[in-house]
Amino acid sequence: MTLLFRIAPLAALVISVASLAIPEIEGELYALLVAGSDGWWNYRHQADVSHAYHTLINHGVKPDNIIVMMKDDIANHERNPYKGKIFNDPSLTDVYEGVVIDYKDKSVTPSNFLAILQGNETAVKGGNGRVIHSTVNDRIFVYFSDHGGVGTISFPYERLTAKQLNSVLLDMHRKDKFGHLVFYLETCESGSMFHNILKKNINVYAVTAANPDESSYATYCFEDPRLPCLGDEFSVTWMDDSDETDITLETLNEQFDHVRDLVEESHVQRYGNATMSKFPVSWFHGSGKVKKVPKVMNKNRRRSGKWPSRDVELMYLERMKHFGLATAEADDRISEIHKERQRIEAVFENLVDSLVKDQTERSRILEERGGVEDLDCHDDVVTSLDSVCPDISKHDYVLKFMNVLNNLCTKFNDSAKIIKAMRATCSRRRS
Repeated sequence: MTLLFRIAPLAALVISVASLAIPEIEGELYALLVAGSDGWWNYRHQADVSHAYHTLINHGVKPDNIIVMMKDDIANHERNPYKGKIFNDPSLTDVYEGVVIDYKDKSVTPSNFLAILQGNETAVKGGNGRVIHSTVNDRIFVYFSDHGGVGTISFPYERLTAKQLNSVLLDMHRKDKFGHLVFYLETCESGSMFHNILKKNINVYAVTAANPDESSYATYCFEDPRLPCLGDEFSVTWMDDSDETDITLETLNEQFDHVRDLVEESHVQRYGNATMSKFPVSWFHGSGKVKKVPKVMNKNRRRSGKWPSRDVELMYLERMKHFGLATAEADDRISEIHKERQRIEAVFENLVDSLVKDQTERSRILEERGGVEDLDCHDDVVTSLDSVCPDISKHDYVLKFMNVLNNLCTKFNDSAKIIKAMRATCSRRRS
């Protein structure tokens, strides 16, 4: 009896501590889903976002609480053999049907994205004007899929930098715009948007497809020779987990572990408030249970046809050529891609040559990848690229070289000097 008497208070204490560690759910759940790319070869980003929309809806998230941004140029693209449909996996289940898109075409911009997050109706331009009106009692889930580079992510016409994003997240916390915010990011070098930048005390938990110095990967590539890659490895993995697992019983930490173990080509990372990993996934993906969902996801599943994100168009065309399916037009495009890449590589090599005299240091600046240290300089030079070097800035491949601008900022801490050298280098290329 004495033993039982001593154990009972201890058990009560454990239960009490657990209940304190995970507060009761309250408020509303809002979601912002963004496909930041355009063009046929980026098909998978809109497929990812369309799938994510249905994942949240199926788990009971209110449609009025979800805002979707995507160019909407894929479903009815002239090259799409399945008009009006988009697929995210080889089952060819249409994920486009039923998706309500709030911001399309030229309204898919960084400024609109940040205004929507902050609930600033007067700042949005285009679209239907919807924003997130959240309070300190509410939760926000943000999912973004597109291309990126060191310290930057892309929209169809502009880029968003790590400084801009993290400044807004910090400001939202200070103004009690959310209780907790979860951000899932699918881009190359996605970890660099948060690594040593995202504050750990502002109730933001971020999961990225890749670490600060590596590519993320497309998947389900060449499943149908008429279609480009259908999804992204990290994205389809977290969505399959939420679709196939009872997420009311799964924590964010458990989902992270499952996804990290299944994603083979990149290193899934997490940043921010680690204590939030104890929260149920359902708090951010919806608390409604999907019918006939197995309690545990198939952890043995592996994705097929995985290609580096920046190489999808080139690898597709080369695969067509390998199987004797390429046209003369495809051969011309392969040649054009290689010329575009050589031109971009030459610009950055010449830029570094103009600023750095030591050959060993030149090589380091061209090759080294990592997180952003000088946020102000990085923001200045990356946002100046479009106006200073418009001939190359429109290409996704240019994002591979954001590490060069980042390294120059770390070395010189002088954005004006770097931008001046960029202008001179790009002007010589055009003359």
